[in-house]
Amino acid sequence: MRDRMIFALYRPPLPLSNGSRIRSHRLLRGLSRHFDITLITFEHDPRSPDGGFDRTEIERVLPDVEVLTAPGRGPRKRTGQARSLLWTRSWAFGRYRLPQFERLLASTISRRKPAIVHFDDLGVGQFGPASGVLSTFAPHNVEHRIVELAARTTGGARRAFASVEWRKLRSEERRVWRRMPLCLAVSDLDAQTMIDGGARRVEVCPNGTDEVARLALPRRRPGEPLRLLFVGSADYQPYERGIAWFVSEALPRLQQIVPATFDVVGVPPRRPVPAAGVRYVGRVPTVDEWYERCHAVVVPMFEGSGTRLKIVEAMAYGRPVVSTPLGAQGLPLSAGTHYHCADDAPAFVRMLAEVAINCEQDGGLMASMLDEARQAITPLFWPHITERLSELYRSEIDLRRARQGASPG
Repeated sequence: MRDRMIFALYRPPLPLSNGSRIRSHRLLRGLSRHFDITLITFEHDPRSPDGGFDRTEIERVLPDVEVLTAPGRGPRKRTGQARSLLWTRSWAFGRYRLPQFERLLASTISRRKPAIVHFDDLGVGQFGPASGVLSTFAPHNVEHRIVELAARTTGGARRAFASVEWRKLRSEERRVWRRMPLCLAVSDLDAQTMIDGGARRVEVCPNGTDEVARLALPRRRPGEPLRLLFVGSADYQPYERGIAWFVSEALPRLQQIVPATFDVVGVPPRRPVPAAGVRYVGRVPTVDEWYERCHAVVVPMFEGSGTRLKIVEAMAYGRPVVSTPLGAQGLPLSAGTHYHCADDAPAFVRMLAEVAINCEQDGGLMASMLDEARQAITPLFWPHITERLSELYRSEIDLRRARQGASPG
């Protein structure tokens, strides 16, 4: 008989519109091969920033997962943010501390008697640990670091709000880290931050990508534009600011040397910067054709936490990556061996001009880098990640039973 797990998260794992939802979905799909899972999440108002809830689609995509929901948040974002300044809780995650979710979680634990409760984010992590049950906290980022950087880089009301918000988030995160018997981090860097913040035990469960067929080497005819690509949710503030910087500072300098275009695929920025050769594509049914037509992927990221799925995905497809050091941080990658590293506009121009030349030539140097990159990220394909996580969870469950004097099963 398989053990039962409760998998709690503050937003449904669909649609697969950003890295956070993709991670939750892939973990659910992989863990459901080893555990009988009950998913508990919020059913938010469709007009809310959290988006709607499509039970039929979730049950179709995750047929082996039982789905339970509690009423979620309403549509008013700005009003809520203003009111949150008077709270001790954060706006970003503290607003999900709703009694209806707490009641649903408690009743489901009592009824289902799970071996483990997996809290997938800070929004639900604040309800843990669950009494009498192995509990794990598996956040996708160290959230307060992201907002702290935003407080330094934005201005006006946004800066004032972020300056208050990040301190609340730090307090909430540290409280959860210290209470949970086991925390999961997406990188060694995040793991160290958790340990420094008082976490009792931290294991790394990295971000990953799907195993896809590697594309042929990108080739560029003389005079043809160098086609650059960014894939991700560009409304996420660190990405939005990085893209705006690249479009304003790096791309025009590159275009003075070599013709170049830049496609931004995914949820568009809230305030897109228009420029020659730049196209904000929006969401697409599949990213395959965009990787196939591009010559290189750029990751102009200067703030944030966690790790970038888009870098791993680009390397799986066989496309060269030009990224800031922070963009590749936390991944098992070395600058110059697996990706081109650039930390300012001249460096981006230099690296991309080199890519343009390699795409015109026989591609020997590029092929070597792409081979090394593919080998480095192979352990980050989702089936490998979820198998290792399942083994960790089974080991922890068996150890807990042994300590309690109970036999498995």
